[in-house]
Amino acid sequence: MTDINKLRNQIDEIDSQLAELFQKRMETVEKVAEYKKLNGISTNDPSREQKIIEKHLPEVEEKWQPYYRDFQEELFVLSKKYQDTKNLNDDPFIRYGMDFSEYRDAAFNASQNARKAMARNPETVNGTVGSLCGDDGTIIAFDSVYDAYDRVPNKRKASYAGGIQGNPDFNETVFNWLNRLDNIRIPHRNVATPGGTGAISLAVTNLLDKHETLLIPSIAWGSYRVMAGQHDLKVDTYDIFENNEVSINGMKKKCAEMMEHQNKVVIIINDPCQNPTGATMGKNLWAELIEYLNELSKQGPVAIINDIAYFDYAIDWQNSTAYMECFNEMSDNMLAVVCFSCSKTLTAYGMRVGNAMILARREEAAEHLYNTFIRTARASWSNVNNGFMDCFVKMVNENKEGFLKEKQEALDLLKNRSRIFLQEAEECGLPLYPYKEGFFATVRIDDEDLLNRYHKALDSHDIYTVKFARGIRVALCGIPTNKCIGLAGRMKDILNEVM
Repeated sequence: MTDINKLRNQIDEIDSQLAELFQKRMETVEKVAEYKKLNGISTNDPSREQKIIEKHLPEVEEKWQPYYRDFQEELFVLSKKYQDTKNLNDDPFIRYGMDFSEYRDAAFNASQNARKAMARNPETVNGTVGSLCGDDGTIIAFDSVYDAYDRVPNKRKASYAGGIQGNPDFNETVFNWLNRLDNIRIPHRNVATPGGTGAISLAVTNLLDKHETLLIPSIAWGSYRVMAGQHDLKVDTYDIFENNEVSINGMKKKCAEMMEHQNKVVIIINDPCQNPTGATMGKNLWAELIEYLNELSKQGPVAIINDIAYFDYAIDWQNSTAYMECFNEMSDNMLAVVCFSCSKTLTAYGMRVGNAMILARREEAAEHLYNTFIRTARASWSNVNNGFMDCFVKMVNENKEGFLKEKQEALDLLKNRSRIFLQEAEECGLPLYPYKEGFFATVRIDDEDLLNRYHKALDSHDIYTVKFARGIRVALCGIPTNKCIGLAGRMKDILNEVM
């Protein structure tokens, strides 16, 4: 056996060489910083960074290549950090790398513009924010929900929750609600969160290390990227469509690449009722995906973040949610975090209550992530809206049928609007992503310049929508039925004008 002291001496010698080379590299970086400052060049050049990594990767033995990639990426971070201090592009009070430019949320800003337009033109179409509205244009608030809330004593509403993880009866009720088909048979843990957003944030924060990569859909809710940026994570994307049909081939390809690069896969899948397209994978595709990821997990851990924000507004609810049975087939080296928005289910968006449901074959894996989630929650929001957790439990236990009846009436309204819009879109040739169900449909526009011109033209015609990468999202959930009639044709005419 080699003497440990000899090995440590060898490492000391190598570290000494590294220190000398590091200083030489940073001295060169300093010269680069001065040049960039004089010429107004950004310190950020991802394409060059990638070329450098790919150039030198073959010089490293294959088993060390993922670690060399991490090492090189950390060097880039340090180099840019130093360059930014020379170029005065940082702020001395703010953590390095944080974006302190003005934040403008596309959906909320578009909604504000729509409300201003509505004041001068009642025929304005507000297809911006994802809230269910009635045909009178006002938000739907279920009596079954708020009657239950009124029955929660004021002192309960004023109290802290029963624990950082949420009230035990709330967590149990959420699990039973999500498991209405009684098809989840592996260990689970539940943590209460401020909305579905809090659940996703918990998962993103705790499943990846700094500078690792989060995999998200190529057309997706923009907050996934915001969360990744807040935690110094990189983002890569996968396509969810092939020949304008839902496909998992893009997921498979990107998951394989991610496993090769970082020995771990963390992927967000927004299903069913994907935002912004209204696509749903279905049980067969989920089964195929889990089978593939099981095989991939032999190389490293795989975590699925399943964003089910619009889960309860699937038109074909039983078939669209039967996929959860597939999680039972996950390997020991896989887990899933199912992110539930209680706020959206109950159309109580401002109450901010959600849940992160951890599913894993190994009890230990579920327990470890559960404990980690609780610590992060304590440091972030402490605990969740006690009164509304009680409200959910009361509603489910005392008036579930009344709620389901009201929800079905709202769902029928949404179904009718989507039927009108989709049928007219097909008749007039308005290009849509393959919508099945949910709050939103999206016009497919691949050309960025055309996308920008089209979005601006829609605004000028008092049709307010939200621009995504490669598409224009239309919130059918909030547009009265009478304004859905003829909307697709108007949007196609405007598209023709700007093409």
